[in-house]
Amino acid sequence: MKIINYLKQNGLKRVFYVLYHYKMDLILQKVCNCFLKHRPLKDIIIIESHNDFDCNGGAFYDYLIKNHYNDRYKIVWLLKNKAPESLPYNVDWCWLYKPSLKKAVYVCTAKIFTADCVITERIRSDQKSFYFTHGAVCLKSVIGKGHLSDKVDYILAPSEFYGPIQAKQGGLPFPNNRFLYLGYPSYDRLFTSSENEIGKVTTKKYKKVILWMPTFRKGGGYNRNDSTKEQPMGIPIIETEDELSSLNDELMKLDILLIIKIHPMQDPDTIKVHAMSNICVLTGVTVKKLEVDNYRLLKDADALVSDYSSIAYDYLMLNRPVGYDFSDLVCYTNGLSVDNPDDYIAGPKIYNYNELLTFFKDVANEHDKYKKQREELCAKIYKYRDGDSCRRIVEFMGL
Repeated sequence: MKIINYLKQNGLKRVFYVLYHYKMDLILQKVCNCFLKHRPLKDIIIIESHNDFDCNGGAFYDYLIKNHYNDRYKIVWLLKNKAPESLPYNVDWCWLYKPSLKKAVYVCTAKIFTADCVITERIRSDQKSFYFTHGAVCLKSVIGKGHLSDKVDYILAPSEFYGPIQAKQGGLPFPNNRFLYLGYPSYDRLFTSSENEIGKVTTKKYKKVILWMPTFRKGGGYNRNDSTKEQPMGIPIIETEDELSSLNDELMKLDILLIIKIHPMQDPDTIKVHAMSNICVLTGVTVKKLEVDNYRLLKDADALVSDYSSIAYDYLMLNRPVGYDFSDLVCYTNGLSVDNPDDYIAGPKIYNYNELLTFFKDVANEHDKYKKQREELCAKIYKYRDGDSCRRIVEFMGL
């Protein structure tokens, strides 16, 4: 009866998709485990990240390679996109969503799993699974959006203070001995010297560079739509071509480059906003093509426009201006993660085009009245505010 109801709700095409991309993997893993379950585990680390080689998984991987952990450990990436033409010594890859015997063998013999988004469950009790997450703290509620099984041994969390909120959002008990307060690998990149990530986007120089990173509204899953508000240009606030052109004119006067970074899970068919002289638009595809890293880009930006997304809390580490787009809050179907959002923001709330422009002018004029508020919020949310998260995690893993 459940199968019939699933067919009616999702269609035959979706059923075949799930069977091929998910169930076949499980079958292969069970078969392999029958032959491998009594053999010692191998020095293999399996990594998955938000959009491949990025986010926490990507930063952790970079740390492992830089410090030559691949001399001892084979590192296996589970990828959503096309693999690079070459990889470092002792690094391999498999498709995340395509079944393969090679992947099944790795899953059955690896010592450590890490995941930012899609968790590949460990097969054996002597394996260890770490959920790094792809967003430490966020305003949007994610209750019911995911499930962390008991086979995830450890979950990164920002602090004991924020632990109860994270537990509630994940449907987990608190206190929780699976929570690890060690910091987030991606934050280490915020404490390194600039690598001119903006130079991958433009060769021109501007007085200020502002990064706008809207969370996805439409996309991110099968028939998922998190906002009932129509967004004709595919992003909040800017609703017409004329408004986009007018905004570009104002940015020219202020000598500001605005980089609009589209969420990789946003439905690409909704994106109508486009590049102009002082506006750059980055999609999941162009980010890969240009080899842009979100956190290195964050580090080089003078200010950020965010909304209910975790990126606003990542940016707190740099203590630079943040504007919070609340323009579709009343239409945002997920709701917020806290009942007192004003206690968890440290910047102006932006509801319309004029308020967005005011924020840009304040950044251009270096008018910043939220500096102390950002410092206090960051200290409250995070146990660690340094560039040593990877080191602590590696030590905890015993690598």
